[in-house]
Amino acid sequence: MKSKYSTSVTHNRTLSALLHRSVTMALGLMLIASCTTPPPAPPELGEPVNTYLMPSRDKIEKQDYEENQLDVRIISWNRQIAREHGWLFALTELDAVDKELISLKTDTFIRSQLLWLKGDIDDSNRLLGTLVPDNDAEVDALLAERQRRLWESGQPVDAAKVALNRLELQAPNNRSVTSSTIFDLLSQATEQRLTSELRRTEPASNWHAWLSLNRAYRQGRPAVQKWLSGNSQMKLRPSSLPSGLQTWLESEPPSLIAVLLPFSGRLKAVGETALDGIVEGVFQNYRDPSLRPDIITIDTEAAVTGKAAYVEALELGADFVIGPLTKERVAELASADELPIPVLALNRRAQTSASPDQTDSEWQILSMSLAPEDEAEQLAHLAWAEGLRNPLIVAPDSAWGSRMTGAFSASWHAFGGRLRETALTTPNETDNLTIARSLATFNSEARIEEVERAFDAPVDTQARRREDVDSVILLSPTAQMAREIRPLLRFHYAGELPVFAPSSIFESEEGMTNRDLNDIKFVLPPIAFESTITNSMPLHALGADAAALMDHFSQASRSRGTLMFGKTGDLRIDSKGVVRRRLKSVVFSRGRVRSI
Repeated sequence: MKSKYSTSVTHNRTLSALLHRSVTMALGLMLIASCTTPPPAPPELGEPVNTYLMPSRDKIEKQDYEENQLDVRIISWNRQIAREHGWLFALTELDAVDKELISLKTDTFIRSQLLWLKGDIDDSNRLLGTLVPDNDAEVDALLAERQRRLWESGQPVDAAKVALNRLELQAPNNRSVTSSTIFDLLSQATEQRLTSELRRTEPASNWHAWLSLNRAYRQGRPAVQKWLSGNSQMKLRPSSLPSGLQTWLESEPPSLIAVLLPFSGRLKAVGETALDGIVEGVFQNYRDPSLRPDIITIDTEAAVTGKAAYVEALELGADFVIGPLTKERVAELASADELPIPVLALNRRAQTSASPDQTDSEWQILSMSLAPEDEAEQLAHLAWAEGLRNPLIVAPDSAWGSRMTGAFSASWHAFGGRLRETALTTPNETDNLTIARSLATFNSEARIEEVERAFDAPVDTQARRREDVDSVILLSPTAQMAREIRPLLRFHYAGELPVFAPSSIFESEEGMTNRDLNDIKFVLPPIAFESTITNSMPLHALGADAAALMDHFSQASRSRGTLMFGKTGDLRIDSKGVVRRRLKSVVFSRGRVRSI
């Protein structure tokens, strides 16, 4: 099989030692070099645990390695080690394997994966490109690896194209990739990227049909129905549409929506703002008055508990519930043994590590919110997609900072990455000292001062930061904190590092002060591009998206892909019934926001 990757191999070069130097010159070089901060030692990895035992010799047939076949057992074994202990530890374990028990092809495949985890993207792809599959299983394995890498690199359209190739090649009884895989990958692409690909694609091809189906879905039911009537050549029947589209097409709107929100007490204004968004969303999504649901409101503060408000909705004949809004009321309702009518809560339920995944039959409550953790997870993907593997996290030492750091770390580890350091800003220490310590610039400056004192003369060098950091994840809750930290990164020789941040660093009315944030990549909800952001706008957008997502409630149990493209982000449902948002990727350029 012809690979798109070059088969050339990059070799390391070793410089011969210069043995002719005088002792004085060598001493001088050593002293100057000592002013450079060496990278810290890698974290302690500990001993490998018993669950990572290499498949035993009696479980590996001789032909597995004599015929140079890919062995998925050994690949999975090493991948597990890499995820738990890092690529370097996994490489050490691979080097220790009895070479009689591993084929050259398997060894090459694993080394390519470890280079990917290390961040040597080009070398990793070149090495993968040297592999030639000998059977259908190996063809699919190599294509699956390419598909995964394209997705991780932020190229969902190209990943979908590889997935379509796999689907067309696989045997009928092989379900390694499905039509939903292709559709869900396309749903992660921007509208601009999708349109660009459509313009370059042959209209009569299956690939064009897939692209146009995804674009039609973004436009609504009438567009999908039109697509169905005009794409009979595609190997899809209406009953086999991907990602639950057929369920969505056949779903009926509710007749009476009960909105459970606080309409009294300290959260009265918040509840009214969310209600305004819900009403607007209902009118936008149900333009036909004969299909438009009626709305009743129930004050959760007057009802005292979430359960009591829900029972009242039942008694009034509601067949769908939006709300409650507060975590306390959502938790009360989620603890109910039975929920006869579906619920779309406007806050997330408390999740624990023991929280079970839901099955299709359990979709009676979904929870959506404006949780910033979604942004932290997306920042992890943005940094990983650029081939960055060693970020420095900067976050406040607060509950918000802990949540964001935890969300980023979980997503980073899911990719197989390792985190070296987190710099926590606190009121007890200046930000300058926190950044300097994290980048190890004070140590470098101290060494220079020691050399100058020893020789009683200035040294022609400057302090340097640690070299094992390739990016900064600035988890700042405010634009002001970001504007204070950014110059400190430049001051401590890290100004060239890519910086990623959440939407909280954006203030639309700050004008020229945003120049301090130039080149920072961050995320914004689509609503931010429509007008100036006000304090009430996010909550209003949440209500509007809740009304729109109601139309996809039944579909949610059949798809883990993007269900709708809303004002708060592109929305999907995870395995625990939580609505996840994907925001727009942007960058500050000359003090203004530009899409990337």
